[in-house]
Amino acid sequence: MFIVLVKTAVSAGLCVWLAVLLWKRLVISDYLQQQHQKPWISLFYLVFRLLPVILTYFILDYQPTSDVEYYYYPIANSARQLQIPYRDVYSPYSPFYGYWLSLPLHLWNDMRLVVIVMTLIEWVAVVITYRIYRGSENMGQRLFRVLFYFSLPIPFVMCVFSGQEDVILWLFALWAVWVWQKRQNSFLGGLLLALGLLSTKAVFVFLIIPLFFMTPHKQKPSLVAGLAILGLPVLAFLYWKTGTLFMEQQLHEGDYLKAPNWRSVLNPLLGGLIPDDGGLWKWIMMAITMTILTLTGLRAYGKRLVDTLPLIFMVAFGCMTVLQQNAVSNYAYLFMLPLVFSLTDFKIRSTTGLLVGFNTLAAIHPSFWWRLGQPYYEGLGMFDKWEYVLEYGMELALVAGFLYYAWQGFRQIDDRQTAHFNRGSAL
Repeated sequence: MFIVLVKTAVSAGLCVWLAVLLWKRLVISDYLQQQHQKPWISLFYLVFRLLPVILTYFILDYQPTSDVEYYYYPIANSARQLQIPYRDVYSPYSPFYGYWLSLPLHLWNDMRLVVIVMTLIEWVAVVITYRIYRGSENMGQRLFRVLFYFSLPIPFVMCVFSGQEDVILWLFALWAVWVWQKRQNSFLGGLLLALGLLSTKAVFVFLIIPLFFMTPHKQKPSLVAGLAILGLPVLAFLYWKTGTLFMEQQLHEGDYLKAPNWRSVLNPLLGGLIPDDGGLWKWIMMAITMTILTLTGLRAYGKRLVDTLPLIFMVAFGCMTVLQQNAVSNYAYLFMLPLVFSLTDFKIRSTTGLLVGFNTLAAIHPSFWWRLGQPYYEGLGMFDKWEYVLEYGMELALVAGFLYYAWQGFRQIDDRQTAHFNRGSAL
Protein backbone atom coordinates (compact mmCIF):
# COMPACT_ATOMS: atom_id res chain seq x y z
CA MET A 1 0.00 0.00 0.00
CA PHE A 2 3.04 2.29 0.05
CA ILE A 3 2.43 3.63 -3.46
CA VAL A 4 -1.23 4.29 -2.54
CA LEU A 5 -0.12 6.35 0.45
CA VAL A 6 2.38 8.26 -1.70
CA LYS A 7 -0.21 9.06 -4.37
CA THR A 8 -2.73 10.05 -1.70
CA ALA A 9 -0.25 12.36 0.01
CA VAL A 10 0.85 13.93 -3.28
CA SER A 11 -2.77 14.39 -4.42
CA ALA A 12 -3.70 15.98 -1.09
CA GLY A 13 -0.75 18.35 -1.32
CA LEU A 14 -1.69 19.29 -4.87
CA CYS A 15 -5.28 19.94 -3.77
CA VAL A 16 -4.05 22.40 -1.15
CA TRP A 17 -1.83 24.05 -3.77
CA LEU A 18 -4.74 24.24 -6.22
CA ALA A 19 -6.91 25.87 -3.56
CA VAL A 20 -4.26 28.58 -3.16
CA LEU A 21 -4.02 29.02 -6.94
CA LEU A 22 -7.77 29.43 -7.31
CA TRP A 23 -7.94 31.81 -4.34
CA LYS A 24 -5.25 34.03 -5.88
CA ARG A 25 -6.23 33.38 -9.49
CA LEU A 26 -6.67 37.02 -10.54
CA VAL A 27 -3.43 38.11 -8.89
CA ILE A 28 -1.48 35.25 -10.45
CA SER A 29 -3.04 35.80 -13.89
CA ASP A 30 -2.19 39.52 -13.78
CA TYR A 31 1.40 38.76 -12.77
CA LEU A 32 1.78 36.18 -15.54
CA GLN A 33 0.37 38.69 -18.03
CA GLN A 34 2.89 41.33 -16.95
CA GLN A 35 5.73 38.81 -17.17
CA HIS A 36 4.44 36.81 -20.14
CA GLN A 37 7.75 37.10 -22.03
CA LYS A 38 9.36 34.67 -19.61
CA PRO A 39 9.38 30.91 -20.46
CA TRP A 40 6.65 30.08 -17.96
CA ILE A 41 5.51 26.82 -19.55
CA SER A 42 9.04 25.42 -19.48
CA LEU A 43 9.41 26.60 -15.88
CA PHE A 44 6.14 24.91 -14.89
CA TYR A 45 7.33 21.74 -16.64
CA LEU A 46 10.62 21.88 -14.75
CA VAL A 47 8.94 22.29 -11.35
CA PHE A 48 5.95 19.96 -11.77
CA ARG A 49 7.40 17.25 -14.01
CA LEU A 50 11.16 17.09 -14.50
CA LEU A 51 12.24 17.76 -10.91
CA PRO A 52 9.75 15.22 -9.44
CA VAL A 53 11.00 12.64 -11.96
CA ILE A 54 14.62 13.33 -11.00
CA LEU A 55 13.73 13.11 -7.30
CA THR A 56 11.76 9.87 -7.71
CA TYR A 57 13.94 7.88 -10.09
CA PHE A 58 17.45 9.31 -9.70
CA ILE A 59 17.76 10.62 -6.13
CA LEU A 60 15.43 8.18 -4.34
CA ASP A 61 16.40 5.51 -6.91
CA TYR A 62 12.95 4.03 -7.47
CA GLN A 63 12.51 2.09 -10.70
CA PRO A 64 9.57 2.57 -13.07
CA THR A 65 6.92 -0.11 -12.70
CA SER A 66 3.47 -0.83 -14.10
CA ASP A 67 3.05 -0.15 -17.84
CA VAL A 68 6.57 1.24 -18.25
CA GLU A 69 8.13 -1.97 -16.95
CA TYR A 70 5.77 -4.51 -18.53
CA TYR A 71 4.78 -2.82 -21.80
CA TYR A 72 6.51 0.39 -22.87
CA TYR A 73 10.12 -0.60 -22.26
CA PRO A 74 9.93 -4.17 -23.66
CA ILE A 75 8.06 -2.92 -26.74
CA ALA A 76 10.51 -0.05 -27.31
CA ASN A 77 13.53 -2.27 -26.68
CA SER A 78 12.23 -4.78 -29.21
CA ALA A 79 11.71 -1.99 -31.75
CA ARG A 80 15.24 -0.74 -31.04
CA GLN A 81 16.44 -4.10 -32.35
CA LEU A 82 14.16 -3.68 -35.41
CA GLN A 83 11.98 -6.60 -34.38
CA ILE A 84 8.36 -6.96 -35.48
CA PRO A 85 5.69 -6.01 -32.93
CA TYR A 86 3.15 -8.70 -32.01
CA ARG A 87 5.36 -11.45 -33.48
CA ASP A 88 8.53 -10.79 -31.47
CA VAL A 89 7.02 -8.98 -28.47
CA TYR A 90 3.56 -8.87 -26.95
CA SER A 91 2.01 -5.47 -27.64
CA PRO A 92 -1.47 -4.08 -26.95
CA TYR A 93 -0.38 -0.89 -28.74
CA SER A 94 -0.28 0.22 -32.37
CA PRO A 95 2.57 -0.95 -34.64
CA PHE A 96 4.55 2.32 -34.80
CA TYR A 97 4.35 2.89 -31.04
CA GLY A 98 7.52 1.04 -30.12
CA TYR A 99 9.56 2.50 -32.97
CA TRP A 100 9.19 6.17 -32.07
CA LEU A 101 9.54 5.33 -28.38
CA SER A 102 12.77 3.44 -29.10
CA LEU A 103 14.59 6.44 -30.61
CA PRO A 104 15.94 7.87 -27.31
CA LEU A 105 16.89 4.36 -26.15
CA HIS A 106 19.63 4.34 -28.78
CA LEU A 107 21.31 7.04 -26.69
CA TRP A 108 20.62 5.54 -23.26
CA ASN A 109 18.91 2.19 -22.86
CA ASP A 110 17.19 2.70 -19.50
CA MET A 111 13.55 2.46 -18.39
CA ARG A 112 13.80 5.81 -16.65
CA LEU A 113 14.37 7.51 -19.99
CA VAL A 114 10.94 6.29 -21.10
CA VAL A 115 9.34 8.26 -18.25
CA ILE A 116 11.32 11.38 -19.18
CA VAL A 117 10.23 11.03 -22.81
CA MET A 118 6.58 10.81 -21.73
CA THR A 119 6.94 14.03 -19.72
CA LEU A 120 8.48 15.75 -22.75
CA ILE A 121 5.58 14.60 -24.92
CA GLU A 122 3.18 16.11 -22.40
CA TRP A 123 5.17 19.37 -22.41
CA VAL A 124 4.90 19.54 -26.22
CA ALA A 125 1.16 18.86 -26.02
CA VAL A 126 0.71 21.65 -23.46
CA VAL A 127 2.71 24.15 -25.54
CA ILE A 128 0.75 23.41 -28.71
CA THR A 129 -2.60 23.49 -26.89
CA TYR A 130 -1.66 26.82 -25.30
CA ARG A 131 -0.78 28.30 -28.70
CA ILE A 132 -3.84 27.03 -30.55
CA TYR A 133 -6.61 27.59 -28.00
CA ARG A 134 -6.29 31.35 -27.51
CA GLY A 135 -9.90 32.47 -27.50
CA SER A 136 -10.56 35.85 -25.90
CA GLU A 137 -8.24 35.36 -22.92
CA ASN A 138 -4.94 37.17 -22.57
CA MET A 139 -1.63 35.37 -22.15
CA GLY A 140 -1.72 35.62 -18.37
CA GLN A 141 -5.09 33.89 -18.17
CA ARG A 142 -3.98 31.13 -20.52
CA LEU A 143 -0.72 30.68 -18.62
CA PHE A 144 -2.79 30.26 -15.47
CA ARG A 145 -4.60 27.40 -17.22
CA VAL A 146 -1.22 25.81 -17.93
CA LEU A 147 -0.21 26.14 -14.28
CA PHE A 148 -3.57 24.76 -13.15
CA TYR A 149 -3.23 21.77 -15.50
CA PHE A 150 0.31 20.94 -14.38
CA SER A 151 -0.93 21.05 -10.76
CA LEU A 152 -3.86 18.66 -11.19
CA PRO A 153 -3.43 15.26 -9.48
CA ILE A 154 -4.30 12.96 -12.40
CA PRO A 155 -1.80 14.43 -14.92
CA PHE A 156 0.89 14.66 -12.23
CA VAL A 157 0.47 11.11 -10.93
CA MET A 158 -0.03 9.49 -14.32
CA CYS A 159 2.92 11.29 -15.89
CA VAL A 160 5.48 11.25 -13.06
CA PHE A 161 4.72 7.99 -11.23
CA SER A 162 3.24 5.93 -14.07
CA GLY A 163 4.82 7.40 -17.22
CA GLN A 164 1.48 7.15 -19.01
CA GLU A 165 1.39 7.88 -22.73
CA ASP A 166 -2.29 8.89 -23.00
CA VAL A 167 -1.69 12.57 -23.73
CA ILE A 168 -0.05 11.61 -27.03
CA LEU A 169 -3.49 10.75 -28.41
CA TRP A 170 -4.49 14.38 -27.90
CA LEU A 171 -1.24 15.54 -29.49
CA PHE A 172 -1.70 13.46 -32.64
CA ALA A 173 -5.41 14.29 -32.96
CA LEU A 174 -4.84 18.02 -32.49
CA TRP A 175 -1.98 18.01 -35.01
CA ALA A 176 -4.17 16.20 -37.57
CA VAL A 177 -7.25 18.42 -37.29
CA TRP A 178 -5.18 21.63 -37.05
CA VAL A 179 -3.35 20.85 -40.31
CA TRP A 180 -6.60 19.62 -41.88
CA GLN A 181 -8.43 22.84 -41.00
CA LYS A 182 -5.46 25.11 -41.76
CA ARG A 183 -4.84 23.59 -45.20
CA GLN A 184 -8.51 22.85 -45.89
CA ASN A 185 -7.34 19.40 -46.96
CA SER A 186 -9.32 16.42 -45.67
CA PHE A 187 -6.97 13.97 -47.44
CA LEU A 188 -4.05 15.28 -45.42
CA GLY A 189 -6.22 15.15 -42.31
CA GLY A 190 -6.99 11.49 -43.00
CA LEU A 191 -3.32 10.74 -43.56
CA LEU A 192 -2.34 12.29 -40.21
CA LEU A 193 -5.22 10.58 -38.40
CA ALA A 194 -4.02 7.26 -39.80
CA LEU A 195 -0.53 8.08 -38.54
CA GLY A 196 -2.02 8.85 -35.12
CA LEU A 197 -3.88 5.54 -35.05
CA LEU A 198 -0.79 3.59 -36.10
CA SER A 199 1.44 5.40 -33.59
CA THR A 200 -0.66 5.23 -30.40
CA LYS A 201 -3.27 2.57 -29.65
CA ALA A 202 -6.50 1.17 -31.01
CA VAL A 203 -8.77 3.46 -28.96
CA PHE A 204 -7.68 6.28 -31.29
CA VAL A 205 -10.38 4.95 -33.61
CA PHE A 206 -12.93 6.30 -31.11
CA LEU A 207 -11.86 9.76 -32.31
CA ILE A 208 -11.87 8.94 -36.01
CA ILE A 209 -15.52 7.82 -35.98
CA PRO A 210 -17.07 11.14 -34.81
CA LEU A 211 -14.57 13.11 -36.93
CA PHE A 212 -15.74 11.16 -39.99
CA PHE A 213 -19.41 11.84 -39.32
CA MET A 214 -18.86 15.55 -38.63
CA THR A 215 -17.01 15.95 -41.94
CA PRO A 216 -19.07 17.48 -44.79
CA HIS A 217 -20.20 14.80 -47.24
CA LYS A 218 -18.09 16.12 -50.13
CA GLN A 219 -14.92 15.77 -48.05
CA LYS A 220 -15.56 12.24 -46.78
CA PRO A 221 -14.07 10.37 -49.80
CA SER A 222 -10.76 12.23 -49.55
CA LEU A 223 -10.71 11.71 -45.76
CA VAL A 224 -11.16 7.96 -46.23
CA ALA A 225 -8.52 7.96 -48.98
CA GLY A 226 -6.04 9.60 -46.62
CA LEU A 227 -6.78 7.01 -43.94
CA ALA A 228 -6.51 4.13 -46.39
CA ILE A 229 -3.35 5.13 -48.24
CA LEU A 230 -1.29 4.73 -45.09
CA GLY A 231 -3.41 2.31 -43.10
CA LEU A 232 -3.99 -0.45 -45.66
CA PRO A 233 -0.31 -1.07 -46.59
CA VAL A 234 0.61 -1.25 -42.90
CA LEU A 235 -2.23 -3.70 -42.21
CA ALA A 236 -1.14 -5.83 -45.18
CA PHE A 237 2.45 -5.88 -43.91
CA LEU A 238 1.35 -6.83 -40.40
CA TYR A 239 -0.84 -9.65 -41.70
CA TRP A 240 2.08 -10.91 -43.78
CA LYS A 241 4.45 -10.89 -40.80
CA THR A 242 2.19 -11.68 -37.84
CA GLY A 243 -0.98 -13.24 -39.18
CA THR A 244 -3.83 -12.08 -36.97
CA LEU A 245 -1.68 -11.48 -33.88
CA PHE A 246 -1.83 -7.70 -34.39
CA MET A 247 -5.59 -7.87 -33.88
CA GLU A 248 -5.72 -10.63 -31.30
CA GLN A 249 -3.31 -9.02 -28.84
CA GLN A 250 -5.14 -5.71 -28.82
CA LEU A 251 -8.58 -7.36 -28.64
CA HIS A 252 -7.33 -9.62 -25.85
CA GLU A 253 -6.88 -6.57 -23.62
CA GLY A 254 -10.64 -6.08 -23.76
CA ASP A 255 -11.21 -9.39 -21.95
CA TYR A 256 -9.66 -8.18 -18.69
CA LEU A 257 -11.99 -7.06 -15.93
CA LYS A 258 -10.90 -3.71 -14.53
CA ALA A 259 -12.55 -0.83 -12.70
CA PRO A 260 -14.35 1.54 -12.57
CA ASN A 261 -16.84 0.83 -15.35
CA TRP A 262 -20.32 -0.55 -15.84
CA ARG A 263 -19.24 -4.14 -15.05
CA SER A 264 -17.49 -3.25 -11.82
CA VAL A 265 -20.33 -1.15 -10.38
CA LEU A 266 -23.14 -3.50 -11.48
CA ASN A 267 -21.42 -6.78 -10.66
CA PRO A 268 -22.91 -6.89 -7.12
CA LEU A 269 -26.33 -7.07 -8.81
CA LEU A 270 -25.35 -9.17 -11.83
CA GLY A 271 -23.15 -11.64 -9.96
CA GLY A 272 -22.11 -14.50 -12.24
CA LEU A 273 -24.73 -13.81 -14.91
CA ILE A 274 -22.07 -12.44 -17.28
CA PRO A 275 -18.91 -14.44 -18.14
CA ASP A 276 -15.56 -12.99 -17.12
CA ASP A 277 -14.61 -12.09 -20.70
CA GLY A 278 -17.88 -10.20 -21.14
CA GLY A 279 -19.31 -12.56 -23.75
CA LEU A 280 -22.03 -10.96 -25.83
CA TRP A 281 -22.31 -8.04 -23.41
CA LYS A 282 -18.83 -6.84 -24.31
CA TRP A 283 -19.93 -6.40 -27.92
CA ILE A 284 -23.25 -4.85 -26.94
CA MET A 285 -21.39 -2.18 -24.99
CA MET A 286 -19.03 -1.67 -27.92
CA ALA A 287 -22.05 -1.15 -30.19
CA ILE A 288 -23.50 1.38 -27.73
CA THR A 289 -20.16 3.20 -27.65
CA MET A 290 -20.03 3.34 -31.44
CA THR A 291 -23.61 4.61 -31.58
CA ILE A 292 -22.83 7.43 -29.14
CA LEU A 293 -19.74 8.39 -31.14
CA THR A 294 -21.74 8.40 -34.37
CA LEU A 295 -24.42 10.63 -32.84
CA THR A 296 -21.70 12.92 -31.52
CA GLY A 297 -20.22 13.27 -35.00
CA LEU A 298 -23.62 13.96 -36.55
CA ARG A 299 -24.34 16.57 -33.88
CA ALA A 300 -21.04 18.28 -34.75
CA TYR A 301 -21.59 18.06 -38.53
CA GLY A 302 -20.01 20.99 -40.36
CA LYS A 303 -18.56 22.63 -37.24
CA ARG A 304 -14.97 23.83 -36.87
CA LEU A 305 -12.70 20.88 -36.28
CA VAL A 306 -10.28 22.41 -33.79
CA ASP A 307 -13.01 24.01 -31.66
CA THR A 308 -15.01 20.78 -31.48
CA LEU A 309 -12.12 18.35 -30.88
CA PRO A 310 -11.91 18.88 -27.08
CA LEU A 311 -15.61 18.08 -26.74
CA ILE A 312 -15.25 14.96 -28.88
CA PHE A 313 -12.40 13.85 -26.61
CA MET A 314 -14.60 14.19 -23.54
CA VAL A 315 -17.49 12.28 -25.10
CA ALA A 316 -15.32 9.56 -26.63
CA PHE A 317 -13.18 8.71 -23.64
CA GLY A 318 -15.75 9.50 -20.97
CA CYS A 319 -18.15 7.00 -22.55
CA MET A 320 -15.39 4.52 -23.35
CA THR A 321 -14.26 4.41 -19.73
CA VAL A 322 -17.76 3.67 -18.47
CA LEU A 323 -18.85 1.24 -21.20
CA GLN A 324 -15.72 -0.88 -21.70
CA GLN A 325 -15.10 -3.52 -19.04
CA ASN A 326 -11.30 -3.18 -19.24
CA ALA A 327 -11.37 0.59 -18.63
CA VAL A 328 -9.64 2.23 -15.68
CA SER A 329 -9.70 5.75 -14.28
CA ASN A 330 -6.29 6.44 -15.87
CA TYR A 331 -8.29 7.43 -18.93
CA ALA A 332 -9.26 10.70 -17.25
CA TYR A 333 -5.74 11.76 -18.25
CA LEU A 334 -6.78 11.42 -21.90
CA PHE A 335 -9.16 14.37 -21.89
CA MET A 336 -7.84 16.46 -18.99
CA LEU A 337 -5.75 18.87 -21.07
CA PRO A 338 -8.54 19.70 -23.58
CA LEU A 339 -11.02 19.91 -20.69
CA VAL A 340 -8.93 22.49 -18.83
CA PHE A 341 -8.39 24.62 -21.93
CA SER A 342 -11.84 24.42 -23.47
CA LEU A 343 -14.52 23.77 -20.88
CA THR A 344 -13.28 24.90 -17.46
CA ASP A 345 -14.71 28.14 -16.07
CA PHE A 346 -12.74 29.10 -12.97
CA LYS A 347 -15.47 31.54 -11.98
CA ILE A 348 -17.81 28.64 -11.21
CA ARG A 349 -16.46 27.25 -7.96
CA SER A 350 -18.68 24.19 -7.84
CA THR A 351 -17.57 22.74 -11.17
CA THR A 352 -13.93 23.67 -10.55
CA GLY A 353 -14.08 21.94 -7.17
CA LEU A 354 -15.70 18.94 -8.83
CA LEU A 355 -12.85 18.81 -11.33
CA VAL A 356 -10.23 18.80 -8.57
CA GLY A 357 -12.11 16.13 -6.61
CA PHE A 358 -12.55 13.95 -9.69
CA ASN A 359 -8.82 14.28 -10.39
CA THR A 360 -7.93 13.20 -6.88
CA LEU A 361 -10.09 10.07 -7.00
CA ALA A 362 -8.86 9.16 -10.49
CA ALA A 363 -5.23 9.54 -9.42
CA ILE A 364 -5.56 7.30 -6.35
CA HIS A 365 -8.09 4.65 -7.39
CA PRO A 366 -6.08 2.47 -9.85
CA SER A 367 -3.34 1.67 -7.33
CA PHE A 368 -5.83 1.31 -4.47
CA TRP A 369 -7.96 -1.15 -6.46
CA TRP A 370 -4.88 -3.08 -7.56
CA ARG A 371 -3.45 -3.33 -4.01
CA LEU A 372 -6.80 -4.63 -2.73
CA GLY A 373 -6.46 -7.57 -5.13
CA GLN A 374 -8.56 -6.13 -8.01
CA PRO A 375 -11.87 -6.96 -6.30
CA TYR A 376 -15.06 -7.65 -8.24
CA TYR A 377 -17.90 -7.79 -5.75
CA GLU A 378 -20.80 -10.24 -5.76
CA GLY A 379 -23.90 -9.66 -3.70
CA LEU A 380 -23.05 -7.45 -0.74
CA GLY A 381 -19.39 -8.40 -0.80
CA MET A 382 -18.29 -4.78 -0.85
CA PHE A 383 -19.44 -4.52 2.78
CA ASP A 384 -17.11 -7.26 4.04
CA LYS A 385 -14.32 -4.77 4.79
CA TRP A 386 -14.21 -1.01 5.17
CA GLU A 387 -11.57 -0.88 2.40
CA TYR A 388 -14.08 -2.48 0.02
CA VAL A 389 -16.75 0.04 0.98
CA LEU A 390 -14.31 2.89 0.30
CA GLU A 391 -13.15 1.42 -3.00
CA TYR A 392 -16.68 0.76 -4.26
CA GLY A 393 -17.71 4.28 -3.28
CA MET A 394 -14.78 5.64 -5.29
CA GLU A 395 -15.93 3.57 -8.27
CA LEU A 396 -19.45 5.02 -8.10
CA ALA A 397 -18.12 8.58 -7.85
CA LEU A 398 -15.69 8.08 -10.75
CA VAL A 399 -18.29 6.52 -13.04
CA ALA A 400 -20.60 9.44 -12.27
CA GLY A 401 -17.74 11.84 -13.05
CA PHE A 402 -16.92 10.24 -16.39
CA LEU A 403 -20.60 10.31 -17.39
CA TYR A 404 -20.87 13.94 -16.31
CA TYR A 405 -17.92 15.07 -18.44
CA ALA A 406 -19.08 12.99 -21.42
CA TRP A 407 -22.52 14.62 -21.17
CA GLN A 408 -21.00 18.09 -20.83
CA GLY A 409 -18.95 17.53 -23.96
CA PHE A 410 -21.94 16.25 -25.93
CA ARG A 411 -24.21 19.06 -24.72
CA GLN A 412 -21.73 21.83 -25.50
CA ILE A 413 -21.13 20.70 -29.09
CA ASP A 414 -24.35 22.48 -30.04
CA ASP A 415 -23.82 25.38 -27.64
CA ARG A 416 -20.65 27.04 -28.86
CA GLN A 417 -22.26 30.47 -29.18
CA THR A 418 -22.34 31.28 -25.46
CA ALA A 419 -19.85 33.81 -24.16
CA HIS A 420 -17.81 31.41 -22.06
CA PHE A 421 -17.64 28.41 -24.33
CA ASN A 422 -16.92 30.33 -27.53
CA ARG A 423 -13.24 30.36 -26.66
CA GLY A 424 -12.17 29.71 -30.22
CA SER A 425 -8.79 28.75 -31.59
CA ALA A 426 -5.88 30.48 -33.21
CA LEU A 427 -6.96 29.36 -36.66
